Order: sequence, then structure tokens, then C-alpha cells
Amino acid sequence: MLLAVVAACLNAAGDLLQRGSTRKEGDPGSGSVSLLWRLARRPGWLLGVGASVTGLGVHVVALSIGQLAAVQPLLVLELPVAVVASSSWFGVRLSRQDWVAVALLAVGLAAFVFGLSPRGGRPTGVSGGTWAAGLAVLLGLVVVLAGVGWRCRQDLRAALLGVAAGVGYGATAVLFSTAGASAAHGLAALLGTWEAYGAAAVGLASFYLLQNSLSAGLLVATEPGLTLANPLVAVTWGLAVFGEQARTGPWLVVSITGGMLLVAGVVLLGRSPVLSDGRSSDDEGPPGEGRGTPRRPAMAEEEPRAVADPS
Repeated sequence: MLLAVVAACLNAAGDLLQRGSTRKEGDPGSGSVSLLWRLARRPGWLLGVGASVTGLGVHVVALSIGQLAAVQPLLVLELPVAVVASSSWFGVRLSRQDWVAVALLAVGLAAFVFGLSPRGGRPTGVSGGTWAAGLAVLLGLVVVLAGVGWRCRQDLRAALLGVAAGVGYGATAVLFSTAGASAAHGLAALLGTWEAYGAAAVGLASFYLLQNSLSAGLLVATEPGLTLANPLVAVTWGLAVFGEQARTGPWLVVSITGGMLLVAGVVLLGRSPVLSDGRSSDDEGPPGEGRGTPRRPAMAEEEPRAVADPS
């Protein structure tokens, strides 16, 4: 679980760095492949990708030694970390609503994971037919969301592509969880599993969708769907397919309550003006300034300008 928290922090750093570069490219249009080639020339984007890849490696280790339904929800911490980091990045003070949302998210996440406390499960005991049916549903959902998203514009496109990327990353976690379980028998066993290569393929496709989402609109549009879809897919798969056993009785009430608080915190925090590229909701900016353009920091004092003598 500690490794999952570290992975969430690395993912948040990677998203912010990548976001800074993708916004300079503007909306690339419907599924632009050349976007990645242009971004690869930006050092900030490459640094962000490095942070995300490192986070992925830490995440895979966490999945290989823990239950999928317990590890994956902790990646939700990526959102509050991104908001707090963005406030420092853009010099915007967090509002009381933002801190309330962070508190709701933290309490809800703790209650959900503690109440659930999944145990057991057999990631390597799933039949081929179950894999085929489950992945067909998930990948079909990704295709539908991405197809509709690319027909939309700006923030709506960013939101739908963000949800599609979240579903894809959830499927990636499912595949990596099974591949990681095989790693106990050595590297050769890991490389011999089809799940490892499937996770790499689905992960790359999800990464591509995320870059297009970040470029199409604001973080405020991308983050909520991306944040919630990922653990929802993983927890559902872990309990329904891998056979992980969650606690029942009063603990089920704790989990449900925590889940509701978690969703409320994510939705509320996802509306934070901090994710609108650092601009508050009442910032209009000077005429001609595009939405999401960071404001020029106000100077504490300005030198008086010399006025020419009309004589």
C-alpha cells in the first residue's frame, strides 16, 4: 500500500509535467499521432514521461505483492497531490472548498479500503474464456468512449478521452496484477505470460488517449473521469473475476459510505479552479487572452515610469 501511494505521487508529477507541454501544442484534432512526435522534443514532457514510467514500475511491484482491490484505489491520491502541486506551480491559493474536498477524499478513501480489506484471490486461475469476455467488454468501452470523444471538442473531448484512458489503465492494472503474480517464479516466467505483453499494449494505448485528453482541454475536465474509472474497473475485476474476498456485514456499510465520500471528494476537487491551468473561476484575464492562459504574476511594487517633459 505504501508503494501504491508512492506510485500515485509519481503519476501526479508526471501528469503535471506532461500537461505543461501538451497545452503548448493546443488541440491536435481527431486522434493526432504526430502529437507524440512533437511532444518528444520537449524536455519537460520527457521528464513527465520518466516520472510516469517510474510510477508504473512501482505500481506493478505493489500489484504483484498485494490485492488488486486494495492497491488500485490508492491511486486516487494522484488527484489531491496534483491539485496541491498545481496550486504551488501556478501560485494560486487553495480555497476552503478545495480543502474540504481533499478531506472528503482522504476520509472516504481510508474508509473504503479499510472497510473492504480484500484478501485471497487467484489472478492466475482465470479461464481463457473469462479473460476474453472481460477484456472485450473493457476494450469495447474504451473504443466507444474514444470514438465519441474525438467527435466532440475541447473540454468534453478531454473528459471522454480521460474516462477512456482511465478504463484502459484499469485494464492495464488487471493484466499487470496477473503478470506480477507469475514473477514469483522468476523473470522468465514473467516474460512468458501473455498478460505482460497485453498490459504493455493496453497501457501504451491508454497513454496515447491521455496525451490527447490533456491536449484537448483543461485538467479539470480530464482528472475526475481518469481518477474514478481506473480503480472502479480494477476493484470490480478483483472481486468479481479474481475472487478476492471483501469483508461483509457492518464493514460493507463502511465501504459503501467511504466510496460515496470518495466520489464526492473527487467530483468536488475535480471542479477546483486550480486545475483550470491555475486560474480561479472569476479570472477573466485581459481581452484576447485565451482560456487557461496563466496570469502574469502581479509585482509587489513597480518602479514609477519616467514621464517625458512635454517642453
